[in-house]
Amino acid sequence: MAGKKLNPDISSDQTDWRTIVALNVTSTLSQLGQFGIGIVVLPLWLAEHGLNATQLGVFASSEWLGMFIGLAFTPQLNLRFGHRIVIAIGLIITIVGFGIILVSTWPVWLSSGLLIGLGMGLRWIGLEPWLYRILPSNARGRLVGFHETLMGIAPIVAPMLTAWIGISGKAPIYLGITFCSLALLPLMLAKFVPASKTESLEITDPIQTASNDAVLSLGVAIAVIGGITEASFSGLFPIFGAGRNLSANEMATLLSLFGLGGILLQYLTGWLADHRGLRFATLVCAISTAFFSAIASLPLGFLGLSITIFALGGTITAYLTLSIISATSAGDGDLSIKMRQVSMAYTASSIFGPILAGTIMKNLTSDALIWQVGLLAMILSIYLITKGRVIHKLRMHLMSQPS
Repeated sequence: MAGKKLNPDISSDQTDWRTIVALNVTSTLSQLGQFGIGIVVLPLWLAEHGLNATQLGVFASSEWLGMFIGLAFTPQLNLRFGHRIVIAIGLIITIVGFGIILVSTWPVWLSSGLLIGLGMGLRWIGLEPWLYRILPSNARGRLVGFHETLMGIAPIVAPMLTAWIGISGKAPIYLGITFCSLALLPLMLAKFVPASKTESLEITDPIQTASNDAVLSLGVAIAVIGGITEASFSGLFPIFGAGRNLSANEMATLLSLFGLGGILLQYLTGWLADHRGLRFATLVCAISTAFFSAIASLPLGFLGLSITIFALGGTITAYLTLSIISATSAGDGDLSIKMRQVSMAYTASSIFGPILAGTIMKNLTSDALIWQVGLLAMILSIYLITKGRVIHKLRMHLMSQPS
């Protein structure tokens, strides 16, 4: 097989650990404010202030629309202004979004959702390509997994803090502002971003090329299903909880368990992908999601619901992790472009996911949220089985061709 990287990998003695640590801390604090408060807790706060399922779905979609816009333009902004400035601008925009919530009401809150999402999109593509570019190649998989584990802290800590300080007042909004403000501090400790090196990989092996394309297309498919699922679940869980007669504190506890499942099962997801392959790991994740969704649709008590939501936290959160693994495993090409493809697929699907789920829940039942999660997991399972057969036939065909 011909083709190799012309860009040398970063060796361990050249690794800028100060910047790696600083960016991980910035990312963690940002995620607590933008995702933990802005995406997970804010729907609970809005439900407490009278928003119905349709309004919550529209608000959640406004956040994902803002994020999509940020993802679309951030690569160009990175080149013009630099990663550090783009990340800082993203955090400041999110702070402004939280501030608007404090001084306005519905439907002006939609502008807040748009700004919170925009800030998150700028931070996401401003920070992660910078971070992943400077990771040592011999530990990249583990460090990417570690970073995604840190991201999983937000859905746990933010609802726990909210349950402690109270959901009804303005304290959760101030908490989001605080996290985003603190994230600016470690960002100042990161060194300047090294100049981007163009990767010129020339792969002439058609089997390898087909394999790389298949891996990236799989990542996009996982991202689409994951975006619809997680955005709908996060944005409309308060309506599902209300249908089960749960209190606001009980819903916050379940969201914490959802986040805990995500953070504890990320390593297992990565291990399974490393040892059994990306497609197998994704199939296990999708089948498990469908199974636990079926269990969650039953009339469970709080303990049974807690166990099920914990498990769903692991399997639903794994969708994004698996799509990122696919982007970093898709062979040749610029990592930032592949990350952008997966991220935009995830975010675009997250825009209409809550609207779809909110409409279905309003016309049917609050349990329709769980039905949608299970149905999407079954669709992904069927896609994976079908895709695997197609890839196998393609490889057999290519291998049979004369050299």
